[in-house]
Amino acid sequence: MAMRPMDAIFFFLSLLLLIPSPSVSDSATQFCSAGNGYEVESCGVPSSSSSSSSTRILIKGGTVVNAHHQQVADVYVEDGIIVAVQPNIKVGDEVTVLDATGKFVMPGGIDPHTHLAMEFMGTETIDDFFSGQAAALAGGTTMHIDFVIPVNGDLVAGFEAYQNKSRNSCMDYGFHVAITKWDEDVSKDMEILVKEKGINSFKFFLAYKGSLMVTDDLLLDGLKRCKSLGALAMVHAENGDAVFEGQKRMIELGITGPEGHALSRPPVLEGEATARAIRLARFVNTPLYVVHVMSVDAMDEIAKARKSGQKVIGEPVVSGLILDDHWLWDPDFTIASKYVMSPPIRAVGHGKALQDALSTGILQLVGTDHCTFNSTQKAFGIDDFRKIPNGVNGLEERMHLIWDTMVGSGQISATDYVRITSTECARIFNIYPRKGAILPGSDADIIILNPNSSFEISSKSHHSRSDTNAYEGIRGKGKVEVTIAGGRIVWENEELKVEPGSGKYIEMPPFGYLFDGIEKSDANYLSSLRAPVKRKRIFLGDGGGGTTKSPAKGGGEGDKAMTTISLRKQNTRLPPEVNRVLYVRNLPFNITSEEMYDIFGKYGGIRQIRIGCNKDTKGTAFVVYEDIYDAKNAVDHLSGFNVANRYLIVLYYQHAKMSKKFDLKKNEEEVAKLQEKYGVSTKDK
Repeated sequence: MAMRPMDAIFFFLSLLLLIPSPSVSDSATQFCSAGNGYEVESCGVPSSSSSSSSTRILIKGGTVVNAHHQQVADVYVEDGIIVAVQPNIKVGDEVTVLDATGKFVMPGGIDPHTHLAMEFMGTETIDDFFSGQAAALAGGTTMHIDFVIPVNGDLVAGFEAYQNKSRNSCMDYGFHVAITKWDEDVSKDMEILVKEKGINSFKFFLAYKGSLMVTDDLLLDGLKRCKSLGALAMVHAENGDAVFEGQKRMIELGITGPEGHALSRPPVLEGEATARAIRLARFVNTPLYVVHVMSVDAMDEIAKARKSGQKVIGEPVVSGLILDDHWLWDPDFTIASKYVMSPPIRAVGHGKALQDALSTGILQLVGTDHCTFNSTQKAFGIDDFRKIPNGVNGLEERMHLIWDTMVGSGQISATDYVRITSTECARIFNIYPRKGAILPGSDADIIILNPNSSFEISSKSHHSRSDTNAYEGIRGKGKVEVTIAGGRIVWENEELKVEPGSGKYIEMPPFGYLFDGIEKSDANYLSSLRAPVKRKRIFLGDGGGGTTKSPAKGGGEGDKAMTTISLRKQNTRLPPEVNRVLYVRNLPFNITSEEMYDIFGKYGGIRQIRIGCNKDTKGTAFVVYEDIYDAKNAVDHLSGFNVANRYLIVLYYQHAKMSKKFDLKKNEEEVAKLQEKYGVSTKDK
């Protein structure tokens, strides 16, 4: 596959890092002249007069790991931007030096799937943007993408509500937006969010019947709109109708505890919804992102789709990779309920299969679905599992657990680790290489990971506000010892140094790399249709007999006579407004004369067609038939006819009522009748 231009530029720059340079000043100057595209205010080393207000960090001697390459090098950071990555960087005074010898220097993690300060199931997640992000920074994650839930279906209002919720952020973040209903307002809001607010992804819930769930027709509308805007469609894939039935079944069987949650929504329902979403995305020909892949059933559907060449992204989450569902059968409700999430944590075997899929590229990146509720909130469903707020933690634990489970076991390399925890997320959501890379010009979001240092997870020491932890007691190797976010050291020596309001909202532009080639595949599809087929038209006369005519332009005298005789034999009396000249509105602006003849020539001989060509007449045309009966035939058949998703308005031209420039008000009555009869819109889109 061809490399995208920006990827190619930064890949080239990364190769230049292998060439030694004697000083930071030289390297910064080289970087400046090349241009980084991120509006760095100054290049090179600032003068001493400005050094007191600048943030300078030198990370020495570590193994710098990117998704495509690793090398032993120093990393120099200034004012929140990575300025140089090369061996033996020399710096002056007033630079904070961090020794990373024997350790890995990596891009900070990016979590693609979180829910902070989310109102859900009658309560709100216990972690807000400050506490959740502080926990993330302690675990080596320096950016996350949260989900905006609309306010009564209003997307822009939902976005504004989450802007307010995130004012106390202490690290960078972005937003996806959920779609929970469909109408013209939603469609318009999607465009506003993409073009003005930095949103490039929308999520559709196929579960949670009666609240967030969407139907297939809404999903299709949403997929089409996402495609037109260059936004990535995301799905929570469970069959909501079947889950609702499964829940009723469990209650009828007297199964009301947390185990009923898993039993009511088995893997087959996740697999079915995943397959359905994939097939609908293929029908529309738009990329699809499947969130929290929890089962072999769903993973298999993604594998088949990707093998066929379809652009589908599969996101497992830490809980699905690490845990199994035996905890849901624990006799202690507090313990069992903390593992309730949707889709459910699966039986033994699913997690290992998902790990294998992640290591072989079938699944592409790891999220958390961090959605925390404390034990008091979870107890809302002590007598009915349907009322247990769904969600587990993971923002602080993800980077440690994935390193220990995947790298420590030899399933993936350190470069793979960077790819699945940071780089691929940045690429998918079109913010690479600003994020997800240690390259000159990238944001200074960096971690130092010691592969020989041990960790133990506990609710007593974690930084989430929750009083429970789904990974309680897990020990492993590979610990984040230093986190740098936006050029500031925010985690060092087991101490957090974070400031509310220091985080930035990161706008994510549309048309990421997953949209490459979509237009070409659409064109290939259209050229493969061999349609529409031009067929001879049959005109029936008395007694069921018939005659055929070719749809060629203009028709023939015999054809016209047959049409006229057929109508007159039926003693057809024409209304007084009928005439041979038709006025056509709501045409596609780019329609050709050839296409007009193909459409209107089927109903009789045409003397002339004139298509509007200036700003006042575009989308309109005059069609003059040889015979008045043919004109009536065309009006009867073509009013409301769909041409490229536009519905034609076909009227008889009347000199007394129409000027050369069509006046909608003067024809209000005729248009209203057409709207009522055909249910069409007269508005040019």
